Amino acid sequence: MGIAIIYAGAVVYGVVSALGVLNHDLGAPYSYLFLFAVAAYYISYVSLRKISLLHTIIAGVAANLAVQLSGGISSPLFLMYFLTFLVIGFRDNARNYWIVSLGIIGIEFSSGLITRSVHVLPLVFLLFSVFMIGYMIDSVQGHQGRMARLLSRYETREKFFSPATYESDRLHTSVGEIDRHKGIERPLLYFVRFLHNVFDAHTTAIFANNDNGLVLVQGFSHSELFFPEAVVNVKSGLYRQVITERKSILIKEYLQSPDELGYYRGPVQIGSIMIAPIVLIDDVAGVLAIDRKTGSFSEKDKIVFDEAAKSGGFLLAMLRLYEKARYDVQHLSSIAELAEKLHKRLDLKEILSNTIDAFRHFMPCDDVSIASVDEINNVGVVLVSTYVEENTKFPLDDGLVGFVARHRNSIIKDDLGKGNLVVFNKGVKTPNTSFVGVPIQQDDELLGVIWLEDHQRRKFNEDDVRILNILSYQLSLAWQRAILYGKVKELSIRDGLTDLYNHRHFQEILEAQINEVDELVLILLDIDHFKKINDTYGHQAGDRVLKFLGRLISQIGIAARYGGEEFAIIVPGCSLKKAMDKVIRMKDQLLKSEVSFDGAKIKFTVSIGIAHYPNDATTRVDLIEMADRALYLAKEQGRDRIIIAQTMRGK
Repeated sequence: MGIAIIYAGAVVYGVVSALGVLNHDLGAPYSYLFLFAVAAYYISYVSLRKISLLHTIIAGVAANLAVQLSGGISSPLFLMYFLTFLVIGFRDNARNYWIVSLGIIGIEFSSGLITRSVHVLPLVFLLFSVFMIGYMIDSVQGHQGRMARLLSRYETREKFFSPATYESDRLHTSVGEIDRHKGIERPLLYFVRFLHNVFDAHTTAIFANNDNGLVLVQGFSHSELFFPEAVVNVKSGLYRQVITERKSILIKEYLQSPDELGYYRGPVQIGSIMIAPIVLIDDVAGVLAIDRKTGSFSEKDKIVFDEAAKSGGFLLAMLRLYEKARYDVQHLSSIAELAEKLHKRLDLKEILSNTIDAFRHFMPCDDVSIASVDEINNVGVVLVSTYVEENTKFPLDDGLVGFVARHRNSIIKDDLGKGNLVVFNKGVKTPNTSFVGVPIQQDDELLGVIWLEDHQRRKFNEDDVRILNILSYQLSLAWQRAILYGKVKELSIRDGLTDLYNHRHFQEILEAQINEVDELVLILLDIDHFKKINDTYGHQAGDRVLKFLGRLISQIGIAARYGGEEFAIIVPGCSLKKAMDKVIRMKDQLLKSEVSFDGAKIKFTVSIGIAHYPNDATTRVDLIEMADRALYLAKEQGRDRIIIAQTMRGK
């Protein structure tokens, strides 16, 4: 209601202004005031997000009022109209521009006639300007419209053919029997059903061409005798003719046996049939067959049928391209995910286990195995496998895995049954048929072999080899890093001189063993008068003595350099009596031995303290304290002796 009143007011204003009622010259101060007011409104007009006819009418009224009250056509503000028309033209649509601009010209011309102050030249120039500005506006808006349509078409097309963000199993057709199939099969199945309905067929079938003949992959039939698992021999007959000549055939009156068609399992009355090859690039990928129970197909039907067969070939090609793209995206994404996971791991066993799990996830197969390779000794060792026992050794001369290792190249076998091929060891029979293996290597270093097996024939192809090679490279990086980490870790827990465990790692092992075993024996020993050996023969001789003793005690149990000339031995799962026997034999051997250095023969003795878990102590700290007290007592009593912690009770 309010807007209608404003529109009515605008019409009344136009009539009043056209009658010349407002045509007065109020002088310069008012002209400036009007100019300021109009400029202020136009600034707000330009800043509006959405322009309507109402806003444009107000803009025209404001400009006309300023011109009329400052002298009309003779007013200095008359030139303001040109700016007004430009602003209105480029802010509002063409229709509103012509309504307001021509309305203003009509008002000025009428007002000039009534007040007898018509100036022809300004009015003609103003009219010319209106049409020129209108033409420019139409051109610009037309170009913008075309660009907007092109952009919209481009964006819509890109969106229409964009990769799916949904799973294929969410696609549903109007046919339940189609929905039971995988998403990638449904377009072709719907295509078959469409042909079936278009030709009013009794049976429509698509066969795939392979070495064993034609295999029925999809079909629709009104016959209960239709055989969906049909496999047809193509050594002779209609299908052989179609495949060999790559031309369709039309039999208007079919008189042969329905057995020749291959997709019936009993006598069926067939009136007419059409068969055409489905050509994919240069190969016959399959055959499209369609029959009719009554009536005959015409030559016109055959033309349409030939086009349908060509369309089927293109559809199959697009589906295969889609499947390849999906395969690449899925597998490359999985590779990136696996690579990220592998590079976060430092333990080789965990790395290999993650690799096995990942392979079975995104490259579905029955079995995956990884083996390390020792080229010098010509032997491999199964590190992890889904069906082979870990640490199984095998010669590299026996099977396919050894062939991959020796030649450092990938290999695919479609049927392991042909030629009685051996996978890795003659003594291990695989339950599978297909095989693919690639070497795991980094530069010139061969680390191992990874291979996949499956019960299905021809399971693997060159795309799988490409993916496997990428994965094996990522695995080799993680493998080498794990080996380096193992070496660094081993160095961090070893004593640099004796190669025994250091004091810190000894504490960790002792704590772990106490938590795992029912009993153990801790032995602490100290070289007697070691300072005298250093002073007499030098520190290098002392180092020779420490190394000699380290090698000797490592035969007893888990040995560590406890500090200086003091050593520790952990004998897990051992009784005190058995540990004593070992220590006594070691001590006897030490008495018979001597260390040669720079022509000198160095003989030395040791003092030994022994404690038993859990008889002497139940914690790591207490057990060490008991063994240390026994060692101290052995040294106090004259050295070169063994003291058992149990004998100290009461002392």
